Amino acid sequence: MKKILFLLIVTLLLFNRSYSQNNEFDLQNSIYIKAKTYNDPSVAINALYKMIALQPENIFLKDSLMREYLTLSQWAPSYMISREILAIQPANTFALEISCISLQNLGLKQQALDQYESLYLRTDRIDVLYTIAFLQFELKNYNESITNLDILINNNETEKMSVSVSKNDNSVQEVFIRAQLNYLKGLIFLEQKNKDEANKFFNNALAISPDFQNAIDRLNAK
Repeated sequence: MKKILFLLIVTLLLFNRSYSQNNEFDLQNSIYIKAKTYNDPSVAINALYKMIALQPENIFLKDSLMREYLTLSQWAPSYMISREILAIQPANTFALEISCISLQNLGLKQQALDQYESLYLRTDRIDVLYTIAFLQFELKNYNESITNLDILINNNETEKMSVSVSKNDNSVQEVFIRAQLNYLKGLIFLEQKNKDEANKFFNNALAISPDFQNAIDRLNAK
């Protein structure tokens, strides 16, 4: 009789604990939904952390938390959560892309390049290859960068594509992506002290986007 009573007490305690946790989860979920409605990211993040504490294996909660930090451009937690998700779901392409973007914004260019190369192998996306070529340029991997820039220039899909580029005055200009690709090739040849070849590609860039200010500035530079 005592054994049955003991088991009954344990069962009731476990039930109460489970019921309490479910109530707490529902409460935090309602807070999260309301915070999203009011556009209050700090409260939304706090609620997500509490829900994750209650359901640590819930991958959807971690994905939501990663997206909150991404929206706030908080790259360190975005990266850490993306890696945690990838450890559970290695094929999660979105988490891999967040890992790439976070590393790039943290200034970890080589690590970002490695991750972007993995992303490109999975997606074959033009914008990913463009970022790879740009990072290779920044890391002074000039031969690899030129190879990828040529692949992009010769890809029919880039013919009508545009890209936003930063100008020297910190403003942004929209140009055809092929103009930017030629401009980057010009910068590489300029780094290699081949000014004639550099000017050829700056002129190529202007032939595509005549108002491309960065190319104009380079050609006018003494």
